[in-house]
Amino acid sequence: MSDIAPVISQQAHRRAAYLVSTLLVLVAATVFPFLSFTLPAIAPFLPAYGTAVILLEGITAYLLLSQFATRRNVFPGFVAAAYLSLIPLVIVQLLVFPGVFTPTGLLNAGPQSAVWIWVFWHGLFPALMLLACFAERFIKTEQVNYTDLKFWLFAFVLAPLCLSLSLALFATWGSHLLPALIASNSYQQLLHSPYALLVWGMNALALCVMLMRARLNNVLYIWLSVALLASLIDVTLTLFAGARFSLGWYAARISSCVSSMVLLGALLWEVNRLYISTQRANEQLYQQSVRDTLTGLFNRRYLESQLAVNIDHAKRYNEPLCLLVLDIDHFKAFNDRYGHVTGDQCLIEVAKQLEQALHRPADFIARFGGEEFVVVLPYTNTEGGFKVAEQLRLHIQDARFEHQGQVLSVTASIGLASLQHNEDTAQSLLIAADKALYQAKAAGRNCVKAANERAAS
Repeated sequence: MSDIAPVISQQAHRRAAYLVSTLLVLVAATVFPFLSFTLPAIAPFLPAYGTAVILLEGITAYLLLSQFATRRNVFPGFVAAAYLSLIPLVIVQLLVFPGVFTPTGLLNAGPQSAVWIWVFWHGLFPALMLLACFAERFIKTEQVNYTDLKFWLFAFVLAPLCLSLSLALFATWGSHLLPALIASNSYQQLLHSPYALLVWGMNALALCVMLMRARLNNVLYIWLSVALLASLIDVTLTLFAGARFSLGWYAARISSCVSSMVLLGALLWEVNRLYISTQRANEQLYQQSVRDTLTGLFNRRYLESQLAVNIDHAKRYNEPLCLLVLDIDHFKAFNDRYGHVTGDQCLIEVAKQLEQALHRPADFIARFGGEEFVVVLPYTNTEGGFKVAEQLRLHIQDARFEHQGQVLSVTASIGLASLQHNEDTAQSLLIAADKALYQAKAAGRNCVKAANERAAS
């Protein structure tokens, strides 16, 4: 993710991650003295919590697998596997948790099933995160071959699902083989067991490793550090909560939701940023495709497409439209005398004068080729077009630019044509304006001639 994120985006991610982490720690510290405070057992809480975790983990895993399939970097794939591994554990825990669906749980679960699923859940997630870090470091290839991509995708999906489902079912049907960690909803046995230290230590170790990686300013590492911090807080609050349905127990479940949520939020943030960047890039590409590289005016391709659209609109609503074809007088001689570089400066200056003389958003100018320009004036009749043409001619005539200490100027001849009949097309209008342009040149140049002189006069 970070290899394409701008530095400013990385800094924004880092600031947001610091803010979320600070809030997590402050809330945990605030509720810590009251962890054992008993609260009512809210029946819908666990199903709502489990559904939220499943959806969050599933969407996060999908986005990470999409990132892996696009970049073929193994790290997002391993992280996706870590998130996918939680889904079977959460589903089975909901089924076997006492009081959710039946007083003793489904699937012939024992009294220790739910707590052991919790142990597997909070031990497997950091373990797979550590595996992701070590895999990225020790797998030599930077990118997976396209031919092996499907194999890796199947492995990242099937392996964690099968592993976590096996652990969940073992905790359910083989709970009689596992040591007792809970009695009468009390977590005292769990707190004083070696499994508590093992789970807490795995989360702490994974957080430390990820924090070291986060120094690389990788957006994914930064938010995974926050997710692991939330997971560590979840484990800590659960162990010291004392019992189920205490304040600490509820706070731990909420922290678990935050652990599932933060990376998803960051991924969606990046997806939105990439979407905006892509839209801007597409807009820039479009502008480059329809703009003349020298003058910045629209090019002939845009003229041909947009003029046809404007003519169709004018015909449909019976509105006037005027077209001007403008040619710089004696431009070939100007180029021969002053050079092509100065000639280009002249074209740029003429384009600037044309843009300054037009004020309506609907009007547009295109460079037709060489020293020839076309001005399209929608909602303009022949008389109005003649006035605009005169303004353009005077702007160009009065313009001055320097060349090696000399003050230079040029003039332009302009031909005008108006939309007269429903049979008129973009090509016929251009031909009419071009003929009027030749009339202007024949009349001595630096003047305007209209295809319909009587209307112009």
